[in-house]
Amino acid sequence: MTSVCRAECTKAVQAFASKVPDSGELLYVGIAGDPPGGEYAPLFPNYDVRTFDMDPKWGPDLVGDISKTNFAKESWDVIVCVQVLEHVSTIWDVPAEMHRILKEGGHAIVDCPWQYPYHAEPPSFSDYWRISKDGMKSLFGRHFEVLDLQAGEQNTSILIRKLEEC
Repeated sequence: MTSVCRAECTKAVQAFASKVPDSGELLYVGIAGDPPGGEYAPLFPNYDVRTFDMDPKWGPDLVGDISKTNFAKESWDVIVCVQVLEHVSTIWDVPAEMHRILKEGGHAIVDCPWQYPYHAEPPSFSDYWRISKDGMKSLFGRHFEVLDLQAGEQNTSILIRKLEEC
């Protein structure tokens, strides 16, 4: 991640972390290359954080695909999914799955590159998408209330809250 990309992402996650409830169950999606527990987990000190990644080589607590998980309905209070969507081939399935596994009133922090170089790492992950602020609103708007949206030079970040059943 470039220094501009990291700075934009960090700024957005820090701002959004202060707008979610103070504690609960947090799913940290996509830990490839992050320190143990996830790079942004320290921003959520009162949460029970579980890491989740498609590739077990990264050492996540749980292994699976965020577009189709095995989690029970309404399992999580918060989902942090930062710099992951560009690597999910079935990106359009992610909002519905996040909606299914978030508890009533649950929040998600989602970040995806907008202007960023190709960065696949086979066989762990490919690189499929870039998302503008309009794209982010379109992707998540049906299932979530958009609470905040930040579009930087390289990233698009969104804070969303689960709406009632769609």
